[in-house]
Amino acid sequence: MVDVIAVLTDSSDPGTYWRVLKSRLQAEGANETVTNCNRLKMRALDGKMRETDAADAETMLRLVQSVPSPKAEPIKQWLARVGAQKLDEVAAELDEDQRRLLLRGEVAERNTSLSDTAKGAYVLTSRDFAIFQDAGYRSLYDGETARDIAARKGLSKGQHILDWMGSEELAANWFRITLTEQKLRNDPTIATNEAANRAHHDVGKAVRGVIQEQGGTPPEKLPRPERSIRELERREQKRIEAERQPSLFDETGDVG
Repeated sequence: MVDVIAVLTDSSDPGTYWRVLKSRLQAEGANETVTNCNRLKMRALDGKMRETDAADAETMLRLVQSVPSPKAEPIKQWLARVGAQKLDEVAAELDEDQRRLLLRGEVAERNTSLSDTAKGAYVLTSRDFAIFQDAGYRSLYDGETARDIAARKGLSKGQHILDWMGSEELAANWFRITLTEQKLRNDPTIATNEAANRAHHDVGKAVRGVIQEQGGTPPEKLPRPERSIRELERREQKRIEAERQPSLFDETGDVG
């Protein structure tokens, strides 16, 4: 983190700057963010391995947002690209069901973060957020709202559309959500729910455009999976529980 502070601030003593920032964040109640900065041994300028605060991409992004600096934006964009690349690398090693489970969790986490960010643009009530979400869905799904998507998929009340998306569709929505949150955070002119809705619509349209330009399938044309995420989660839980059960036989094959 000291290296990042040095880049952001051009401080002659980035170590002191970082210690002061940590104290301020803790005083403001951001204890979890500071706690996520773990001390790891890294090679210092003198060639020796020394302990220093290190953070994952998500925690670093939160901390970068706490430092007023004109150099913050390129770092945010780099972190976003690294996060997307890492997600692609991890997903590529999984089968379709595992990719769906991974991406569904990522989308849920990003949606929560997007909701918190949207509140800064006065997207306050559940109705406000539903309208805000539909603004993104309409442009990504060629005019479809969340209700339209659920109807097309044949879902009943209480079934969530995200639980009935394949990995490609979830990835498109993860990209939409992530870019929209960045836009809301970075554009100070987005200060009303109407402006937030327009921004979300523009991002959804842009993501759809990228899919079409690259020869991909528009999300409304992708097939509905045979099993929901909930069913996959139950199967995965049963598998884990079965693995935890003690075997009736020891490693030699004899009854224990």
